[in-house]
Amino acid sequence: MERYFGKEGALKDILEGFEWRFEQLKMAEHVHSALKRRDHLLVEAGTGVGKSFAYLVPVLDMLSSGEIERAVVSTYTKALQRQLIEKDIPLMVKHLFPDIKYALCFGSENYLCLRRLDGLRKYGLFEAYEEADLESLLGWVEQTDTGLWHEIALQGGLWGKVCRESDLCHGRDCRFYQECFYQKARALQKKAHLLVVNHHLFFANLVSGWNVLPGFETVVFDEAHELESVATEYLGVEVSNTRFKYMLDGLFSEKGKGLLARAELIGKIAESAKSTISRLRDQANRFFSRVYEWLGGEKSRRIQEPNQFLDILSEHLDSLRQDLEGLRLSADEEELKKDLGAFVQRIDGLKDALMVVVEQAYESHVYWARQEGRKISLIATPVEPAEMLRHLVFDALESVVLTSATLAVGRSFRYIKDRLGIDEADELVLESPFNYRENMILYIPRDMPEPSAEDYVPSMARELQSILEITRGRTLVLFTSYSMLEEMKNMIRIPDINILCQGDAESYSLIERFKASEDSVLFGTYTFWQGIDLPGEQLKCVVITKLPFSVPTEPVIEARMEYLALRGIDPFMNYQVPEAIITFKQGFGRLIRRASDTGVVSVLDSRVLRRQYGRAFLESIPDVPVTHRLQDIRAFLTGKMQGSNHPFAL
Repeated sequence: MERYFGKEGALKDILEGFEWRFEQLKMAEHVHSALKRRDHLLVEAGTGVGKSFAYLVPVLDMLSSGEIERAVVSTYTKALQRQLIEKDIPLMVKHLFPDIKYALCFGSENYLCLRRLDGLRKYGLFEAYEEADLESLLGWVEQTDTGLWHEIALQGGLWGKVCRESDLCHGRDCRFYQECFYQKARALQKKAHLLVVNHHLFFANLVSGWNVLPGFETVVFDEAHELESVATEYLGVEVSNTRFKYMLDGLFSEKGKGLLARAELIGKIAESAKSTISRLRDQANRFFSRVYEWLGGEKSRRIQEPNQFLDILSEHLDSLRQDLEGLRLSADEEELKKDLGAFVQRIDGLKDALMVVVEQAYESHVYWARQEGRKISLIATPVEPAEMLRHLVFDALESVVLTSATLAVGRSFRYIKDRLGIDEADELVLESPFNYRENMILYIPRDMPEPSAEDYVPSMARELQSILEITRGRTLVLFTSYSMLEEMKNMIRIPDINILCQGDAESYSLIERFKASEDSVLFGTYTFWQGIDLPGEQLKCVVITKLPFSVPTEPVIEARMEYLALRGIDPFMNYQVPEAIITFKQGFGRLIRRASDTGVVSVLDSRVLRRQYGRAFLESIPDVPVTHRLQDIRAFLTGKMQGSNHPFAL
């Protein structure tokens, strides 16, 4: 790797402003070695290491030499995915690996289905209020080369009626096969040496039996600290009122639209099916209304015993299946037969999932209900996904590289290895090359009460008000709950300061508004703890209001803590603390994004000073000067901190 990353290596000539970094070279050497030995590798690479190039170059080198046939790079955020596919990979391919082909992969629902669009128009399956969107769609389809949703970004439900859905795809039997956007993309993916995906698509491929993506033997997970949460989502089972509605509307909506509205399906069986759909819709509304009432205003609640909710749906699903099967057998048109068959399979899948969550059929799962807006769900989640991940990922692939700026806890990977089921792997922790001791200070007030104290909220408001009066904007305030965010929003009043709050608008537009105004403050919860890049003068202060411990009464957290306790493992120190430290490191890392960045991080949770576990949080971040004096924030930001005032120490 010296020929690429050395002081006189190839990257020096192709990267504008290239700076030689020992940490980047070391990471590249470890990645290359792991790929050659067909080993797994864990790398924590602090901000500024340049980890994207440090794994891309070894992977591309191995692909170019033919030692690897195909590799996958998987990210969590779209921002990183765009950086890789629009900037980093094209640069490497152009100058160093010209024979390499690469492709950005999307889930199939992101592609327009020409057959479904044709059916939508032919059978009038759209609503009157969707006519404007349909007109835009028809104009766009004549121009697009990719058929990808993000080019047009339709709002509302029209896209769901025209996108590709795997079970409704007719493959080579489709009359639009030659023009199909998805099939063209698949053809390019099959020719590619390197596939760029996101974690969700990776696990969608996994649970499909590896049928979504072309085969590969190596994967690099960037932003790997998010793997467990995404894997848990895909390895679980969920039934929701929206899933029922989507399936039933696809057959015959309350406004008379859907597959059964087609003229050739008029008849006794079709009418029976429509009647069954009406009954099933009523019963589904009744069933999920009971779940809603049982939640009692809570967003989530654990279901301790099977059959908490009486299954009043399966018999109607059986009746509908019988009707659709009768229609399928009597249909003359092959295309219609396939569509009806797909809905029969959907009914089977829905009934199976309903049985799992109602009867609690899976061992080692936690069962719970959740409300998100109008969506009400029953969910079965693996309590410990490690064994499944070990078998499905780490035993199945030759080499897996996991990297992030936040993987280790106290320079140890034990936590992440236990959570993901990794037995054997090379390990590497690389500190950030940035000069944190000169470029930032950490402010922790000594007199803040702990979050459980009665005077915590007013004390928080006073402290936050004081900080914001000093910074006058360019500040990101991170909360662990919407309720605390709302309280502070209502209590903080600073003239000429614009407070932007998560939930007031779409996250992207909020961030753009924040960037455009020096006198803005951005309040956010967990969405804003990571994936936000605000370098230079855009951000000068990050306030962490509270240590980001998960709520121990949340169903999945509670079940995992019980599981660990039964094994004689302290769930707080071995699960909640490490998990919170990784999130804490993410929040801390929002401030310094470039070598020249400067600013202040404020932690307003006195437990980092008073509790024994607090030191583990401070030891997880770079070595930075610490102050307990509010006035030092002003002094540092105005450049008046000199001599004995800097640096500080605990």
